[in-house]
Amino acid sequence: MIGSINRELTISYSDKDLTKKGKHHNDLLHIIVDSMGKRIPMVLVDDGSALNIYPSKTASCLGLSIEDFVPIDQHVRAYNNSRREVLGTITLELTIGPMVKKVDFQVLNIASCFNMLLGQPWIHDIKDVPSSLYQKV
Repeated sequence: MIGSINRELTISYSDKDLTKKGKHHNDLLHIIVDSMGKRIPMVLVDDGSALNIYPSKTASCLGLSIEDFVPIDQHVRAYNNSRREVLGTITLELTIGPMVKKVDFQVLNIASCFNMLLGQPWIHDIKDVPSSLYQKV
């Protein structure tokens, strides 16, 4: 009985799902999303992040300003243990493939290699299974 339950819930990939680089890569998992009528590349999916992060530079490029954020008195620790002030929060509707979902972000003034970061709150909310090896969600 347990074996049949596990098989029904299994998500699996095969070698044909690998990218051209195969399994010998160190690529982060980036996806493309649509939001506010714009296509946004370089959205990082990071199951190690406790937050969904929206860099203030991305907000500025999409025409948002500090007045569009919900104020919040919060500080977070960055990956290098530095303390960062959260400028505010914002809820955006994202289209990812066929899925449309409202996502809450913390807005930070940080230099980043991504335009948005979808962390554990988003991953858990949509019951996502990201794979950096296969570069798929």
